[in-house]
Amino acid sequence: MRRTVLSLLFFLAVTGASAADPFHDFWYYELPKPPVSGDCEGIASAVGAHSTWYGEFGGSRVDPVTEHYGPYAARGCFRSAYACEAWKQQAITYLGAGGILYARCRPFNER
Repeated sequence: MRRTVLSLLFFLAVTGASAADPFHDFWYYELPKPPVSGDCEGIASAVGAHSTWYGEFGGSRVDPVTEHYGPYAARGCFRSAYACEAWKQQAITYLGAGGILYARCRPFNER
């Protein structure tokens, strides 16, 4: 038993694992980032207005520090319907425990 413990301590000292905090990610959770959308005029001029999708999202977001609800809204344009739907799901993740008021994706011509 003594030889095993000494071998383990030697291994940790040699590899440098004792200097790093193995529980860093456990204690310091990184909050999700707000979703990023594109510029409507730039995308519409690049791929055409008929291929551009417009997304809107609104809801309430919980502040993790104060635990109060605050309004959150976002909108933007995308090159495909799939990119718009993925952006919408990222916005839902960003809200956390907040409520969703509306979320939609539609062609840029119909906005």
